[in-house]
Amino acid sequence: MPAPFSRPASRIAQVGLVLLLAMLVALAPPPSVQAGEPPTTTDPGLAAAGWLAQQIETDPTLGAGTLADAIFAFAAVGAGQSAAAMALAGIEANLGAYVAPGGSLAPGALAKAMLAVQVQGGDPTAFGGRDLESDLRGLLTVGGLDDGRFGAGSVLDQSLSILALSRTAGGVPATAVTWLSAAQCPSGEYAWDGSCPAAAGSEDPDTTAIALQALLASGATFSADAATAWLLSIQQTDGGVPSFGLANTNSSGVGGQALRAAGESAAADAAATFVLSLAFGCEADPSDIGAIGWAVGIPGFLVFSTPQAVLALGAPPLDQLTAAGAESGAPVLECAVTAPAPSQPAATPGPSPAPTSDAGELPNTALTGTDAPTWLVIVLVPVAGAALAMTRRRARRAAR
Repeated sequence: MPAPFSRPASRIAQVGLVLLLAMLVALAPPPSVQAGEPPTTTDPGLAAAGWLAQQIETDPTLGAGTLADAIFAFAAVGAGQSAAAMALAGIEANLGAYVAPGGSLAPGALAKAMLAVQVQGGDPTAFGGRDLESDLRGLLTVGGLDDGRFGAGSVLDQSLSILALSRTAGGVPATAVTWLSAAQCPSGEYAWDGSCPAAAGSEDPDTTAIALQALLASGATFSADAATAWLLSIQQTDGGVPSFGLANTNSSGVGGQALRAAGESAAADAAATFVLSLAFGCEADPSDIGAIGWAVGIPGFLVFSTPQAVLALGAPPLDQLTAAGAESGAPVLECAVTAPAPSQPAATPGPSPAPTSDAGELPNTALTGTDAPTWLVIVLVPVAGAALAMTRRRARRAAR
């Protein structure tokens, strides 16, 4: 009869204990399982992208036009591509209602959707079941007083259409550029509805800035020079570009982008300075930190002002803007995140950390200190080791 703790029995016990230890170690999650803080930055442009990414991730009601503006903003700062992909998917999911409201194709919406796809490196000829380029070209008027006009679109729609088509192999129809040049006011300004001259206090720098980019993209230098001079003439000494008599970040954002494309770097930098003066810093409400307000004393709807404001911070024109090489995530402003240990009292001041596109799960506050599985390993490993030593000792005794 074999001894109670013979060598075979000892080997079985050893194997069993080793397997037990392996199982216990596997139960202990590595530190990476629990996500840390969202990445942070002191760069206000990146912080604006981080704030905007949070809005994309948490608000499914944002319209396609706003999502396209967000895509342009993410590409402008080279970050937030995870959120940009979500934005593009949102545009695609509602493409029909956006580009053909009421069943009729809208040139401005077609062009803006095209630009969003192009900036993201996609194919606008096969997006959401549509060929956006073919749809847009099909709206071009041939002959008559509106020769070269895309449908019944506005000056802004025409400008966006030219910018989108300038990025295609087929290029821009010459008649489309001729129509846009003819719509320019003698002052160099472009009005949204084509009316000239604009009444005092109702100037339209936003349309003029997009038209300027379209003129530059198509080589219409004479009209581009006049539009540039007009934008410079209305820019305020603080760098702000006013519309309807009030300097704001929407107008300053697209205005600064256009002036930079026209080679007016000093004016573009001044527009950027104005935009940054309205960025929400650490002293703001936690939900606003990183966003950019609309005007002095008028924060506005931040999800509208922030994307276009970012364009003043060095973005190339829309015909050249690309998301290639941009980072997937977008950091939040450094002060926007605090990292109290779970064991600290709930009364510890400071805003709660907000998830970003690459932050993963927030720390599990149900546990304090070391996780329960880790405690299990700490307690049982010495016990298992003692049991293994005792088994070996008894086996040696039995073998004598």
